[in-house]
Amino acid sequence: MLTTMADEDRIDGLPIHIIHGRRDWMFPIAMAQEAQQHLSRAGAAVTYREIEDLSHSYGAGLSVMILDWLLA
Repeated sequence: MLTTMADEDRIDGLPIHIIHGRRDWMFPIAMAQEAQQHLSRAGAAVTYREIEDLSHSYGAGLSVMILDWLLA
């Protein structure tokens, strides 16, 4: 849905970081995988990480990694 409504020039090369827990009780892992596939096909620069023991939140340990990615 996002890729069909967004401007192609805006998505092309857009950096997107998806972190998804395999134990997420709210959104199935397949939803994150599908988002990664669609966004990548639309031209976004997608970084995708699945975390085995993560549910619908992330721990403070990932904050540094996320901040580093945002600042890069």
